[in-house]
Amino acid sequence: MGASASGVTVVLATRDRPSLLHGAVASIIESLRSFDELIVVDSASRDPATSQIGRDAGARVIRLEVPGTSRARNAGWRAARAPIVAFTDDDCEVPSDWTVRIEAGFADVGVGFVTGRVLGDREASIASAAVVDETPKRFEGTSDPAGLGSGANMAFRRDALEAIMGFDEGMGPGTPLRAAEDQDAFWRTLRAARVGLYDPTIVVTHRLWRTRRGAVAREYAYGVGAGALAVKLIRNEDPGAWRLFRRRLWGDGIAQAARHLVRGYESGAAGATVKAFGVVVGSIRASRLRLESGVFARPQH
Repeated sequence: MGASASGVTVVLATRDRPSLLHGAVASIIESLRSFDELIVVDSASRDPATSQIGRDAGARVIRLEVPGTSRARNAGWRAARAPIVAFTDDDCEVPSDWTVRIEAGFADVGVGFVTGRVLGDREASIASAAVVDETPKRFEGTSDPAGLGSGANMAFRRDALEAIMGFDEGMGPGTPLRAAEDQDAFWRTLRAARVGLYDPTIVVTHRLWRTRRGAVAREYAYGVGAGALAVKLIRNEDPGAWRLFRRRLWGDGIAQAARHLVRGYESGAAGATVKAFGVVVGSIRASRLRLESGVFARPQH
């Protein structure tokens, strides 16, 4: 598939959430210009409505038989026609100027990825998925991956993804490592001597549909991914890796839970506690996996 000289390909990976997917697809379609495109990657959904929603909207649909967010995103960007590939989630909605603002972020040819804000559609007891910083940032060299942005609102140059071999298919939803595949891709892009930008004017809205129990379970998944990524950095001899591991386990986990308890914020304390446990689990799992060229060996199915 040949690439176009300009424009944005939006890749939307999804699995069995058609009620949420409707809103995401509709908002993305509104943001597309004539030379942009939408690729919906159906990540082994059991419900045929998932692929049908994409087809009805005029999107290109790629169907995978094995689930996994990283696997789905890789299939999407590798099929992209445009030189810039943007990603969001099926429980997010984007504004009409989203692709315009994303493309503007890549005016500097050295920029490998661009991220932006992720705002919840309502107040929530646990809202760690939000990215609310209103200060623009430029990233060069190694940095704390958690401060670089979110997979719900990110874009890469296609050639930057090619240089790092895409998302680590051993990480993220659908794998034992559960999360942090976006942060890992940011980190490896910076290691490849590309620049990252955080632009707070690029905004998506995250629909907070999970129950409190579901939100706590999500915190556990984030912890597993954080622990796995910290171990990957340690094994790659990143100079700040051990400090990062301690921050995830203690500062973001145990100490955070204690602070929440003092304030009477029980839901937050529960989330931070399970996140700390997840960090331990993720670090153990990642330490047992083989690393090949900076990515974990693909899980066998």
